[in-house]
Amino acid sequence: MLSDAQLNQLFSSLTPNSLVRFWAFQGTMATNINTHQLDWGPLDRVFAAAAAHGQRLIVAVTDQAGTCDGGHWQDPSWYEGGFMNIFNDPSTTDGRGLTPLSYWTYLQDIVNRYKGSPALGMWEPISEAEASTCPPQYQPLNCGGHQTCPNEAVAAAALRHFFDTVGGEIHALDPKHLVESGLLGGGQCGTQGPDYQYVSASPGIDVLSYHDYYGTAALGGDQWNGIGVRLQQAAVLGKPIIGGEIGMLAGTAPGCLSLAARNADLQAKEQVQFQGGSSGVLEWDWVPSTTSTCTYDVVPTDPLMQPGGTLG
Repeated sequence: MLSDAQLNQLFSSLTPNSLVRFWAFQGTMATNINTHQLDWGPLDRVFAAAAAHGQRLIVAVTDQAGTCDGGHWQDPSWYEGGFMNIFNDPSTTDGRGLTPLSYWTYLQDIVNRYKGSPALGMWEPISEAEASTCPPQYQPLNCGGHQTCPNEAVAAAALRHFFDTVGGEIHALDPKHLVESGLLGGGQCGTQGPDYQYVSASPGIDVLSYHDYYGTAALGGDQWNGIGVRLQQAAVLGKPIIGGEIGMLAGTAPGCLSLAARNADLQAKEQVQFQGGSSGVLEWDWVPSTTSTCTYDVVPTDPLMQPGGTLG
């Protein structure tokens, strides 16, 4: 939805070779809403703008909920092999028909198209994977917050199969670029406690991930699934780990952090995480403008984007 001017505004405001993670979903970025056919135009624009300013992209191919993609909650059966099927009918989507390809076919197509781009940084097969089960009354698009985890061991095995298979396919098609897990890391189904390390040990994963919405806490979370635990598990595996999303509410609403305070708190948080072993953090999230008075959004005038800021 961003104009060329807005894309250039973002990429030109960052230090060269910065990482920008974005959602390259089939259902919202690669399918023409009128013809329901594959259309690479929107994604081509993002890659071209990033390359023009010497930036690198983390390309998230889909997400757990499917809300902005195929409208299919990714349950254990999906991770066990359902990702090779097409979910494009009224029973599994919202009826838009915007995912004509299976995840597997779309993955192969997008990797082959952009693996030679100078803007490509890393591939992220899926954002915030968890092999949980969604009760029928909440499907297909209202599963978030209602999911259950009936069998952690089955879920962990399903996630490991997915990353072994999908990460292996990405490596085969594009041996020059890394695969980043996109895991939230907070104890979701299939990655609870030591299962996070088991899944992350997959040869299909090169870079581990955690997402941090723990406010101002430097190493938020508990003794089983906190960020400190994830950093230790990455060290045991000998793999780098990044904060794929770090969000902190700020704005002008009463009781909300000021933008300046958010900048300072994020700098302090990131320093501790870097010292603990994190290789990078990505703030959530840049938008050209916002209408909310207390939000995670980062706009061009935010102190985070200025010289000396976390992003600038």
